[in-house]
Amino acid sequence: MEFQEDIKQQLFIAAQDLMKKQIQDLQKQLADLQESSESEEKSSAGDKYETHQEMLNQSRDMLEKSLSKSKMLLGQLNAVPVKGTDTVQEGALVKLPIGTLWISIPLGKVSLNGSDYQLVSKDSPLVTALWNLKKGDSYEFRGKKEAIIQII
Repeated sequence: MEFQEDIKQQLFIAAQDLMKKQIQDLQKQLADLQESSESEEKSSAGDKYETHQEMLNQSRDMLEKSLSKSKMLLGQLNAVPVKGTDTVQEGALVKLPIGTLWISIPLGKVSLNGSDYQLVSKDSPLVTALWNLKKGDSYEFRGKKEAIIQII
């Protein structure tokens, strides 16, 4: 079990790194946008300037929302347990016929040591169908009946 829990710890670190990089990228984009806004001089064509400023404001709002969401997801990720479990719950690594899920945050595919893992929220429809099931239990999702191969 030690090696398997180590996979979850490695996924946790990889996901943290991805989220921190995303946050840094968004902060840099916001800083660049601010710099662009400050360096823009009001031209004689006032409407052009006002339109440009409005576009900058819309971009800033969008980036700030993305940054806020990324920070929230990082906070949620930091709260995900990485201990072993035998039921489908938050923090579980679940091997299914369609692939391996880590129930954590909705981050998508993360590749680690040559394997792909889907990081999904506990609120995803698939996880809802799997919730509290154990290894070998059957579940039905989108008209297909499958069985859980393994839970770590």
